[in-house]
Amino acid sequence: MYSLYETFTDEKVSIAYFGVFNDGITSMLIELSEVYISKTDHLAKLSKKTSFLIAESFQNLIRHGIIEKNLIEEIQYNRDFYQISILDDSVLITSANVLDNKNVPKINEMIDQVNMLSAEELKYLRNQILEHGSLSTKGGAGLGLIEMVRKSKLPLQKLVIPLTQGYSLLLLGIMLPLKKGATVNEINIEKVGKFYRYLVEDGTLLLYKGDFSNSSNANIIDMLNDNFMKNGKIDPSKLKNIVAIIEVMQNVSKHGKKINGLTEGIFAVKELNEEIYIECSNFVRKEDYNNLKSVLKKIKASSIEELEALYKQKMAASYLSDDDNAGLGLLEIARFTENKFTYYFIETSENQIFFSIKIKTI
Repeated sequence: MYSLYETFTDEKVSIAYFGVFNDGITSMLIELSEVYISKTDHLAKLSKKTSFLIAESFQNLIRHGIIEKNLIEEIQYNRDFYQISILDDSVLITSANVLDNKNVPKINEMIDQVNMLSAEELKYLRNQILEHGSLSTKGGAGLGLIEMVRKSKLPLQKLVIPLTQGYSLLLLGIMLPLKKGATVNEINIEKVGKFYRYLVEDGTLLLYKGDFSNSSNANIIDMLNDNFMKNGKIDPSKLKNIVAIIEVMQNVSKHGKKINGLTEGIFAVKELNEEIYIECSNFVRKEDYNNLKSVLKKIKASSIEELEALYKQKMAASYLSDDDNAGLGLLEIARFTENKFTYYFIETSENQIFFSIKIKTI
């Protein structure tokens, strides 16, 4: 996880998401991005535009992504994808859709058209569509592309990757710059394509790098709830997954090392061979390192019966300190995974302690 964390050096927040796409997810993505933006004075002016672009680009993804998944389940890269990255001077939003090849020329034409138009021409075309009809055969998709370019004032980046069985993958990127007069969309769409393939091959459902605050945690858990929904209710077989996720994230929030006022870490949920894995990593305070290592060593050396006894002992104690609560969270994880979780520590070149835990939920 540390090597993956290092790839996000420039990103203050990065959210990559595969899964259920609906209006509720849009709201959660907006709230997740605003957790950081609202705390950062020089980004505050981007807040409304960022929320608009997230909503519009997400709706654009939904409008194009109307392929029944059972028709393309044999294609490896068949998963719709959405990513938000917040940098010091810009917000980057990218998405991926699987398209029927018969729709690719029309979508290519639409994107090329809006990219070539001036601000006045875009406004005129927008008004013409609203008055006379859509640029796209899929309702508001063309209008959405226009609005994205109008808000960003930069062209869209696109990449079409041919797949098999008559389908292609469309990668689309938009940049919202903080600096005035920006004329180039700095999204490296080829790099996004490689990252998308890596995440698909790694079974990723959700990847989050950023501050582990209570509000961030709540939105991530809600997004995962949507992926574990069954007939409008949480699938009982997945409840342990949710509990394990909550325990891991709460543990990071309470005991992770603060850097520049933020408890920064990286969190991933993956599905491999129909098994759900949770990986979470963060920096820990050096003064907490030995105690955390000792607690983990004791837990891993315990039998299931001993874990239950330790857990009851912790629960019964009314004088729990913060360190004891950390141990309680780890005991919860051990109980739910039958003590099959793994962990490791890395001492970085900057003399920091980086802690990672990996859980296979059952």
